[in-house]
Amino acid sequence: DEMTKEESAVRRTKIRQLARGISKMSEEQRTAMALRMPAILTIEGRALSFFNQCLVVSQSERPVTIVGGFKQWKTAGRMVRKGEHGLGIWVPTFHKSEDGQTVDDDPNFIIWYVFDVSQTEEISSTTAAA
Repeated sequence: DEMTKEESAVRRTKIRQLARGISKMSEEQRTAMALRMPAILTIEGRALSFFNQCLVVSQSERPVTIVGGFKQWKTAGRMVRKGEHGLGIWVPTFHKSEDGQTVDDDPNFIIWYVFDVSQTEEISSTTAAA
């Protein structure tokens, strides 16, 4: 089922509230939280920032280990199972100068949704045909 615009807005609001709560934590509190959990990696093998790890753990009732976007999982030969909901993380977007160079001194952040490997299944010939 597609989420309605209203459901999507409510979800974004909840993620922003979680982010505000994590932002209010001291560095020691965030570090303690991060040390209680294993590193959460992206499908490319990079660790999520502590902040995004805290966000992901706050949104999931099950352990999260490896995350990727919908298209990233498809490229890796896996597909997100129908009905699964993504986990919101903050992703920087950078400005480009007139000559096309990335200017990263003042990035903006957007909410991007990722899925844990446990929310995916291998693409098989029967899955692809469905």
